Amino acid sequence: MRVAVVGPTHPIKGGISHYTTLLARSLRKKHDVLFISYEYQYPEIIYPGTSQTSDDKNPIIEETEFLWHTLKPWTLTKIARRMKEFKADVVVLTWVTHFFGWHIATLARRIKKIVGCPVILLCHNVKQHEDRPLETPLTRMAYESVDGFIVHSEEDRTNLIKFIPDAVVKKNFHPTYDIFASVAAWTRPDARADLGVPDDSPMVLYFGAVRPYKGLKWLVEASPEIIKNIPGCQVWCVGDYWDGPDEFESMAEKSGVLFDKNNPGAGGVRIFDGYIPNEDVGKYFAAADLVVLPYESATQSGIVQIAYGFEKPCIVTDVGGLPEVVLDGVTGYVIPPLDSESIAIKTAEFFNGGNALKEKFESEIIEWRKVFDWEHMVSTIETLKEEISHN
Repeated sequence: MRVAVVGPTHPIKGGISHYTTLLARSLRKKHDVLFISYEYQYPEIIYPGTSQTSDDKNPIIEETEFLWHTLKPWTLTKIARRMKEFKADVVVLTWVTHFFGWHIATLARRIKKIVGCPVILLCHNVKQHEDRPLETPLTRMAYESVDGFIVHSEEDRTNLIKFIPDAVVKKNFHPTYDIFASVAAWTRPDARADLGVPDDSPMVLYFGAVRPYKGLKWLVEASPEIIKNIPGCQVWCVGDYWDGPDEFESMAEKSGVLFDKNNPGAGGVRIFDGYIPNEDVGKYFAAADLVVLPYESATQSGIVQIAYGFEKPCIVTDVGGLPEVVLDGVTGYVIPPLDSESIAIKTAEFFNGGNALKEKFESEIIEWRKVFDWEHMVSTIETLKEEISHN
């Protein structure tokens, strides 16, 4: 099968860029793949984070053609013509945000006219986490233009059916990111030495972009109780703070748990603001004992899949697709959202369980993560392509 994949890749930063690149890599094990990405993605004025690109020393890359410029609509025709030249049997487009609604709708129509093959939309978020102007009409415009959908959670499937009641849709869990364990092979002692974390200090990790819906404030609010129950615990809050870290530093300082480098044995909240390059991602997960996702809303998360790649259990909230991927009491804990007390209770339960509980979680994660192998995503694309081709 000849598959055209369209989505972000290096030098564009972030989890979806990693995802699309690894998808192309996995498809290439069985199929011929044309991988197309952006020459230019977002106008800076609508991108609230820091730089859209990264300077990773060890980027995750695949052979790519950079053809799409979102401010040059004629590049959509150029992409469709390149797919025709490639003789694509199916096209997989990446859906991230309604900013691309018109672009996806136009590209899908041109693919059908010029190439004549089915178009699959791989949806990372069917509905945005925060309400945005024009979200509904632009999203509907895109969804009505494609032939089939892949989602990562039941919540996304439900949201999609609200847009397109007769949608042809398959659910496939977000695959595991085990790539970061091989990009740079950090051991726990080396990672902790580099970060300045004593070997015997319990370490909790929040990782990833910091936006309101991700609920970091609930972890920071829980931190005084965590450190009281687990002396010396370090709570690391690592990521690209879209609105700056001041709010969280102030919270930790006012509650007396902001980390003091002159007294590292006391533990505390450690704030690190910035995008983490690929070669350093593994350092934080190798050093950590427990990963916390205190999200207020979610559909799925690549952070859980990075954690599973390092055999780390997760505390997640009971929102979106998170309870589908973290088995409560088996590969981590599922707690109510907006609940700092539950974060503190489950963190204490984990560390008080000692090595026996830690080893139990690790063995369960090793077995459970087989469900999230990239081969399953390749199979889902193959099956969906056949289904929509015969409709």
